[in-house]
Amino acid sequence: MASPSGRTLRKRKSLDKDQRRLDDLAEFFQIAAEAKSVLVFSGSGMSASAGLSTFTSPGGLYERAKKRFKVKDGIMLFCDSFYRKRGKDVRKVMGEIFFEATSSCPTLAHEALGRLEASGRLLRHYTMNVDGLHRLVDGMTTWSGRRDCPGKTVELHGCCREIVCTNESCPKQASDMTVEQGKAFRRGLDVLCEGCKGAVRPKIMLYDDSQSELITPDVVMEVMDADILEADLILWVGISFQQSASLEYFRNVSRVIKECGREGDVAQAIVNPCEESHFNAISGAGALLDDLKIIQVVSNANSVLADL
Repeated sequence: MASPSGRTLRKRKSLDKDQRRLDDLAEFFQIAAEAKSVLVFSGSGMSASAGLSTFTSPGGLYERAKKRFKVKDGIMLFCDSFYRKRGKDVRKVMGEIFFEATSSCPTLAHEALGRLEASGRLLRHYTMNVDGLHRLVDGMTTWSGRRDCPGKTVELHGCCREIVCTNESCPKQASDMTVEQGKAFRRGLDVLCEGCKGAVRPKIMLYDDSQSELITPDVVMEVMDADILEADLILWVGISFQQSASLEYFRNVSRVIKECGREGDVAQAIVNPCEESHFNAISGAGALLDDLKIIQVVSNANSVLADL
């Protein structure tokens, strides 16, 4: 009997991959239908269909920053050490992020999370996005930074729609960014607090941020660990896992699940149209994922969350 040709084998592998994707999707929706306490982590891929820039994709924020500011890596514009040296350039980027976000609307995925919250099934939504699009969805609530706050969306890395005063004794610590302030930041200018006249900055977390407590209080990790104990389904939506922060959250969630013996009680799903995200997460977490249920959902956030 003649052996299959190379073309036939490639076609079979492609069909097998398509079938696996369908099987994974079916399994995911079966588990999701029974889930009563859904924990969601979201990244820039969830806001991409709103026209917002992602960080790591070609033409994204890092690539544009690298070209514009003539740096070795665009990620430098999002580092505290760089901010201390070239604050004007960092403020320009933050100002542009503000105007890009405020000219956009929530995606179908954001609207779906709003319905999930209204139904009582959304345990919490931890977002690495700073666009604040969830704030525009009727009924969605935001965590204030207090341990006992019932707000559902936690802005892990801050929100570009707000500014914070760097004077820790200032009574007016955070406030909405005005269009005038956004324009000043976009020009690289310093902006002063209306209360104490100290310097203010966009409420966006930088890598190794020396003022991280002003952006998102450290207590957030304790709140996250408590949420993991209650979740029966954890979704990772629109995250490439190419950045260290997202991998740290993924490893932390897996660690807590294992330490508490919940391997059989909670499933996780990585929702991303790019298969590479699943590989990045799995390879980055390593042995922590032993005995854990991780489903790969190769699809975009809008279509998957809309069907929850």
